[in-house]
Amino acid sequence: MKHLKKRHYLLISLALILFIALFFLSTFIKNYINNNSKELLGRKVVLNELSINYLRVAVRASDLMVYEANDVDTFAGFREFYVNFDPLKILRNSYSFSAVTLDSLFVNVIQDDDGFNFDDIIPAQDSSHVEEADTTATDPFRFAVHNINFKHGFINYFDKTVDNELKLEDISLQLPLIAWDSESSDVGVDFRFGRYGKVYINSHVDQLDQTYHVDFKVDSLDLSDISSYVENTIDAGGIKGFVSTDLKINGSLKNTMDVTISGNNSLQGFHLWDLENKDVFSVQNVSYTIKSFDLAKQNFNISDVSIDNPVITASLYKDMSNIERMLQPVMISDSTQQDSLSHEVPKDTTSVNFSIDKFDIKNGEIIFTDNTLYRPFVYDFKEINVSMTDIKDDAVHIPLKFAINMNDQGKLSGESVINMVEPYNLNMKAEIDRLRLMSFSPYSEYYIARPITQGDITYDLSIDMSPTLMTNNNDIVIKELEIGSKTQEEPQVKAPVKLGLYLMKDPKDVISIDMPVEGNPSDPNFSVSKLIWKAFSNLLVKVAASPFNALGNLVGTRPEELENIPMPYAQDSLLSDQQELLDKIAHILTKKPQLIFSFEQQTDPDEEKSVLAVKMAKTQMLTEKLPLITADEIAEFHVELAKLEDTDEDFIKYLRKNVENSAEMDVTTASLALIGDDRLDDAFRKLLINRNEFIHYYLTEEKGVDPASIEVNTADLRNLPDELKSCNYKLEVSIK
Repeated sequence: MKHLKKRHYLLISLALILFIALFFLSTFIKNYINNNSKELLGRKVVLNELSINYLRVAVRASDLMVYEANDVDTFAGFREFYVNFDPLKILRNSYSFSAVTLDSLFVNVIQDDDGFNFDDIIPAQDSSHVEEADTTATDPFRFAVHNINFKHGFINYFDKTVDNELKLEDISLQLPLIAWDSESSDVGVDFRFGRYGKVYINSHVDQLDQTYHVDFKVDSLDLSDISSYVENTIDAGGIKGFVSTDLKINGSLKNTMDVTISGNNSLQGFHLWDLENKDVFSVQNVSYTIKSFDLAKQNFNISDVSIDNPVITASLYKDMSNIERMLQPVMISDSTQQDSLSHEVPKDTTSVNFSIDKFDIKNGEIIFTDNTLYRPFVYDFKEINVSMTDIKDDAVHIPLKFAINMNDQGKLSGESVINMVEPYNLNMKAEIDRLRLMSFSPYSEYYIARPITQGDITYDLSIDMSPTLMTNNNDIVIKELEIGSKTQEEPQVKAPVKLGLYLMKDPKDVISIDMPVEGNPSDPNFSVSKLIWKAFSNLLVKVAASPFNALGNLVGTRPEELENIPMPYAQDSLLSDQQELLDKIAHILTKKPQLIFSFEQQTDPDEEKSVLAVKMAKTQMLTEKLPLITADEIAEFHVELAKLEDTDEDFIKYLRKNVENSAEMDVTTASLALIGDDRLDDAFRKLLINRNEFIHYYLTEEKGVDPASIEVNTADLRNLPDELKSCNYKLEVSIK
């Protein structure tokens, strides 16, 4: 009996000891973790409470805190962790948990140039250690975890390299079951990303079919939370906007590329600004619907793409544009990578197929500033609307329509057909309707040093292009164009552009230009705009350089007839044919009052003095013979003078009588000796002056021409080239 009692005491004692040990086990473990965490983990760990429920076989840990290496700042922790083990399943050779709950897990991740704040607690890998494969057959590891529930999680990621902080808040994960033999499993995850964004993920995995399905939804993800990464990539001041997406993802567990995606996506209130805090690009809304993205087959199908109220602010400077300046870091990086490639990269022969049912840009705007001129040119392209349908990678006929409000001063509209197989096969028609031109004065001031003060343009453009030939027709009508006075700046184009434009005007103040242009698109320097501008410039220069071609059409005469007025030597009055020519010039000036006709008198002084000397000798002879009293006598005198030949016997006798040794001289030499150098020089000078006055008087007094439209002068006869030594007036045309 005593022996039994002693055995009972021993059992009771052992049970008591076991009970006490189990009762204080949680306290022991908690204290052990708190006291030895430095040696175990390399970090200070504080566990506030640990409890073990032996009846339910459950463990609950509360208020765990893991500190940074400085033992002051917190790295990670949780409010509560609960695990409920099902011991009966061990009898079936299976490990089963009826519940796993993690409440309010938080992690503070910090990255700097040296790495992450958790690198020191990750064990270093031994590069010389090689794992030996265990080829012994083993039974499958049987497990089952029910009711996995993570709630109220929080991850804070601070990237010091770009000074950016990301927060994933209120993270929740629900997984009803995960087991070694489960035919399917479901999991749901949701959390808040940043200040406004919410992310929802629900997935279903079918182990039998080896497939999975994921519903992925993002609601109002704030892009400003990742702005620092954009700022670190390009020279941008930042971005903001909200991304939303609702995708359905189906895939295969066997083939990772066998994935299809469908769903809706949108971007709202997007802004990108530069380092000067000026907007570069903004858009009110971008939305598109993915019909199907098949990664395995490389088929990408989108039903609708809509871009609402996009605004681009583009500023051009002499070195580059503001957009190029912002993208400079990326462009430099790309060029460096290209230079570093020393081997040929094999081409990807995978065929990519895509289609977009409809593409629309609605109410877009481009705010353009050109700072390369003498003064800034600021222009707004508003109400930009672009529409395309049936866009496919193999489409050869994609219709495109567009319309643009040009600074509230005209409209540009048109349509085109795009070929995706051969991009150089292009047809386009466009029209600019009554675009006011005064806004383009900064360009006219830069190129021709004159502003545009008035006028509008209607422009019909058509392009028919193949890979080797482009035919471009340009029908231009400019109405009531007026060019202002010359500025103080130097023109960049040394050509009389204003004169060319003025000469091209018809009597109704309209300039009509039909200008076909051709080019070869395969030429590396090919540019449609440059070809059109070059053809237009050449046309202006041609008209300005040959103004009489245009002026001759106004009065129905040959251009060369307006270029000069030939005269016989010693002529001192206007002949009838010369008056007719001056009449035509006067008529031109009534139609083109802004023109200036310049008459420059040219002659051979020696030749003209010789002829003038003979004429003066004849005049002297007739004056001595015929008294000049009445008008009739004067008229008779001029008739006689005109009829008097150089070989007239009376004239020769007169010379021999009045000039010594004239028998040995010809008529010209004898006349020169008779008149003398002084009288001849004075008469020659007066002749030049009188001829200028005759032309000026006839045009201004008899024909009523504005004196400001006439310039009459004499060339520098002393330095006149031999080829210009003939008696005539050379005509030039300029503009006031």
